[in-house]
Amino acid sequence: MPEAGWVDELFRSAQGEGIFAGALQIFVRFGGCSASCAYCDTPASRERSPVCRCEHEGAEVLLENPVGSDAVAAMAVSLAGSTPGIHSIAITGGEPLDQPDFLVALLEDLATCALPRYLETNGLDAEAARRAAPHVEIVSLDIKLPSLCPGSDTFAAAAEAIGIFQGTRLQCKVVLTDDLVPGEFDEAVQIVASVDPLIPFVIQPVTASERCRPPAPPVLLELAMRAGLELEDVRIIPQLHPVIGLR
Repeated sequence: MPEAGWVDELFRSAQGEGIFAGALQIFVRFGGCSASCAYCDTPASRERSPVCRCEHEGAEVLLENPVGSDAVAAMAVSLAGSTPGIHSIAITGGEPLDQPDFLVALLEDLATCALPRYLETNGLDAEAARRAAPHVEIVSLDIKLPSLCPGSDTFAAAAEAIGIFQGTRLQCKVVLTDDLVPGEFDEAVQIVASVDPLIPFVIQPVTASERCRPPAPPVLLELAMRAGLELEDVRIIPQLHPVIGLR
């Protein structure tokens, strides 16, 4: 019997963050997230929805949650097959590691697809990360600054997660607001540098909202130069979706 889990939506779009920004992907957005980030841009996915909204053959199909991993994989592969130029299948959230059994089952179900499996995660659950790592080709690890994600030992988790995912094509991302704590940013840089200074490091200014504002441009440039003293590949990349109007 297939493993069942909670998925908010399944759709095709362009990747909006990190070094693969603009690449076409199939997105499987998990429902539920145990973190409480001040800048969360998908607040609806913090809770689990009773239905999963799937893009299928030009229409929206509703699947009742929890949904089987085999059904989700079949829908993702079908959508990928009907979409030219797809780069990978992105598993995002919410937080995928909060449903480790379902995540691993889905990744295994997607193994027969020729497309890379791309995991977006906060890496806060080390055991779930260890289980998922052998089944993904690309990982985007969001290093949470403690002041923006209270309640978790985020730096210890990040250091462990980087080591776990090091065998994948890994990038690390830090979201920054205008009230950032500089020492936290420096510590995030040191954590990545201590494992491998060649790992791409993305500075993502938060998209402006009623809750959060991005740092000023000179501050971003200064931080990037500071990070460049320790890391070989530092990039400032804002979110793409708000610019082009895609989700």
